[in-house]
Amino acid sequence: MEEKSEAEQQALDAQRTGQAEAKKVSDEAWTRADQAYKEAKKQAHIVHKKARKIAVDKQARKEANEAYKKAIEQAKKLRDAITEEAMVVFRYSYDKADADYLESQIKSREAIEDADETYKEAKEQAGIVYKEAKKRAVDKQARKEANEAYKKAIEQAKQVRDEATRKLRQGRNP
Repeated sequence: MEEKSEAEQQALDAQRTGQAEAKKVSDEAWTRADQAYKEAKKQAHIVHKKARKIAVDKQARKEANEAYKKAIEQAKKLRDAITEEAMVVFRYSYDKADADYLESQIKSREAIEDADETYKEAKEQAGIVYKEAKKRAVDKQARKEANEAYKKAIEQAKQVRDEATRKLRQGRNP
C-alpha cells in the first residue's frame, strides 16, 4: 500500500470528516422526516376517530375515511420530499468532499513534479556551465575548481528540490 504524504493524509482526513458530517446531517433529516410522518399520521388518526364518532350517516363516515386517507398520503409525500432533499444535500456534500480530496492530491503531485523538473533543468544548466568551465580551465587547479563548483550547483539544486518536496508532503507551500 502506498504511503500517503502528510498533505494527502490531511486531505483524506478532511474528506472523511466531510463525508461523516454529510451522513450525520442526512441521518438526522431522515429521522426528523420519519418523526414528522408519524406525528402527522397520529394527528390524522385522532381527527379521523373524532370525525367518525360525530358522523351521523354513512356518507359522513365515508368522507371522514377519505379525508383520513388523504391526510396519510400527504404525510407520506411530505416525508418523501424531505428525505429526497436530504439525499440531494448528502450526495452533494459527499461528492464535494471527494472532489476536494482529489484536487489536493493533484495539486500536491503537480507541485512535486514541478520541483523535480526544476531540479532536472538546474542539473542540465550546471552540466553546461561545467563543460564550458572545464574547456576554459588552463591548469589542474582550475579544473578542480570547476568540478567543485559543479558538485555544489548539483547539491544546491537537489537541496532546493528536496526542501520543496518536503514542504509539500507536510502540507505547506514551498
